[in-house]
Amino acid sequence: MHPIENIMKCSVEQIKNMVDVNTIVGTPLMTAGETMVVPVSKVSLGFMSGGGEYMAKTPIKKSGGELDNSGEYPFAGAAAAGMCLTPIAFLAVNNGEVKVIPAQYDCVLQRVVEMIPEYITGIKGFVNNMCEQKNAEKESAGGSDAE
Repeated sequence: MHPIENIMKCSVEQIKNMVDVNTIVGTPLMTAGETMVVPVSKVSLGFMSGGGEYMAKTPIKKSGGELDNSGEYPFAGAAAAGMCLTPIAFLAVNNGEVKVIPAQYDCVLQRVVEMIPEYITGIKGFVNNMCEQKNAEKESAGGSDAE
């Protein structure tokens, strides 16, 4: 096997060891409120390798002291790899409802617009509770007068 092939094979194996499924879609985390949170990330990889043979000015001696007459030249090579892991979003699962929560926002307005449905739901719940309390008060007031 040529030395550059060996370097590339070793580098690719190391990259495979770094990147697995849990790097992209992380391990689910359970919170105290029975909500499961799953992180989702973007992985970018860069890989570079190179090398070449060069001619020695003097004949190369093997370890036994004899000259190398094989016609092969000495080899110089290198390989490098880089990885960038960027959090993209979180999946929040609670009572069968899934929400996608972005990890980054371009501006505050995006976050406000995203929160509007939650605020409306909260306001509806508050108004419904107030109406139920008033109806309960009317029924209890009307029931006590009938006695």
